[in-house]
Amino acid sequence: MKRRHAEHAISEDERIARYAYVLGNVPASIADRAYAAAYTRLSAAQRREIVGQLRSELPVAPQEPASDDPNEFAVLMRDLHARNALVRIPGAAIIATEFVASPPIVAYFTTGAGSVTMDQQPPWVHDLAGHETAPIDGGRIHHRRGANSGEWYGS
Repeated sequence: MKRRHAEHAISEDERIARYAYVLGNVPASIADRAYAAAYTRLSAAQRREIVGQLRSELPVAPQEPASDDPNEFAVLMRDLHARNALVRIPGAAIIATEFVASPPIVAYFTTGAGSVTMDQQPPWVHDLAGHETAPIDGGRIHHRRGANSGEWYGS
C-alpha cells in the first residue's frame, strides 16, 4: 500500500522557494519545456497579467508585445532579468506552482536524470515524483543471531 503525505497549503514564499530550487536543479532544456507547460496551464487573463507585469518590471521590456505562444514565454524566461522579475510580481506563486508541477519537471524527477539523485532531494520532490520514501531496509531486515548477540552459530 502506498502512503501519501496529507496535502497541506503552502505559503507563497514556499512556492517561490520550490520554484527556485527546481529551476536550479534542472537543465535549461527542461526549464524551457516547464515554462511553456506552465504558461499553457494558465488562463488567457492570467497570461496577459503575468506578461504585462513582467514587461513593467524588466529593465528593457521586450520590443514586441508578447503573444500567447508558450514557447515565446519560455524564451523570455531564459533572461535572468525576467526570472528575477517573475519572483517579484504579484502572480509569481501561480506560475511558480505550475512550473514545479509541470509534466516536464515531474518526468525529470520520475524517469529522467533527476530520478538518479532522488535520495538527495527534499521530501516534497519525492511527493511530486510519486516516489515513496522509506527507511533503507523498509522494515524488512532479517535479524539473525551472530557474533554481536552473544551466541555463536553451531554452539
